[in-house]
Amino acid sequence: MAERRVYVVAGAVMGGVWAWGSDTPAWEHALRLLVLVVCAAVLMSLAHRRLARLGRPVDRRLHSGLLAGKVLLVGAALLLDQLLGLWVSEPSLITAVVLFAGIAAGGPALHRRLSRGGGGAPDRPSGPSGRRVLSGADAE
Repeated sequence: MAERRVYVVAGAVMGGVWAWGSDTPAWEHALRLLVLVVCAAVLMSLAHRRLARLGRPVDRRLHSGLLAGKVLLVGAALLLDQLLGLWVSEPSLITAVVLFAGIAAGGPALHRRLSRGGGGAPDRPSGPSGRRVLSGADAE
């Protein structure tokens, strides 16, 4: 549940940054968001270092996958803004809403997928698959 809240806040921030600069060219939006993504990457890196010092496992693949996803999302937002500019007068506001919805809805799913190695199914501890039979010595 906390993971979902983090992505809702991240989506609101990225959508807000995009909407805030609606009077500027789309490439400036993209540059502003890329700076935000780089700042988030630095914060994630610092958090991973702290977790590693505490002895908790750190998955670098998750970090790089989320970073790549954010950069691709900024590129998609730039393209969407350009395409919407052909038909509507305020494409930045629509793009900001799409950014928010995409991050809030797709972020947790991407996070789970990357943290489980792309399997999609939850990791389960392996255990005996059959029924356990106690021998006479174990039953007493």
